[in-house]
Amino acid sequence: NDSDGCPLDPNKIAVGYLDGLTAGVLRSMIAGLFALGIALALRLPFPRRTHDIALLATAGMCNFAAWPIFMSLGVARTTAGHTALIMAIIPVFTVLGAATIVRHRPHAGWWFGAAIAFAGTILLITDRTASSPDGASATGDLIVLAGTVICACGYIAGGSLSPKIGTFATTFWSLAVALVVLVPIFGAIAGHTDWRAVPLNGWLAIGWMSIFSSLAGYAFWFYALGHTGIGRIGSTQMAMPVVTLAASAIILGETLTVLLLIACATIILGTFWAQRHAH
Repeated sequence: NDSDGCPLDPNKIAVGYLDGLTAGVLRSMIAGLFALGIALALRLPFPRRTHDIALLATAGMCNFAAWPIFMSLGVARTTAGHTALIMAIIPVFTVLGAATIVRHRPHAGWWFGAAIAFAGTILLITDRTASSPDGASATGDLIVLAGTVICACGYIAGGSLSPKIGTFATTFWSLAVALVVLVPIFGAIAGHTDWRAVPLNGWLAIGWMSIFSSLAGYAFWFYALGHTGIGRIGSTQMAMPVVTLAASAIILGETLTVLLLIACATIILGTFWAQRHAH
């Protein structure tokens, strides 16, 4: 989840100057370094129980290491509009994962809504007609789809841990834990980038994603997950595809096709129906 209102346009701008892996690692690494300093300075509580430490590690590795990398790799190979629509089904994966953990079978209405949302996603990924937006590829779409599953796992872990140690502790320590993976990866790939060729708007895009999407966005997101519930809070994401599609067309000049709008409506309708029957 990039939790701010329109996360994908900064990401799309960033991958215009950096490769997807570098952009994904760099944004989370910068956020992680800030988060580590804040967590130490404020003496935020660190989980003590083994189970809670495992939740923290899962949230950190899924939300702040794997997911940003998958999203950046995917959006570099597809359009921001496609990425936003695929991300809209994250609440469906989140409810399904949470239900599996507690061995609770979702309501029949939830399955119906989930099926509609998945149908819209399949329509989006398999559309390779002449009207398909330039830059959209099945490879990029599938990378983003795989990332949404990982992201949902992180949501479940972070949402479960947040009521125990607090929202900010969960967010900042999760970001800090991800540094264990992010710093070595960045050290291995940094030499392949001509950093002097990255213009100001590229750095601004990375800074926006680091501070607002990762730090501030996830803090509010985990707070909402912990206090409102995993099943219901995901419905707020349904506004994101509409906002991102509009911004992608205005800012990035991406084409809005009829099939793209149909897929958007189908995914949002399915997700909305599933969220209504999440409990």
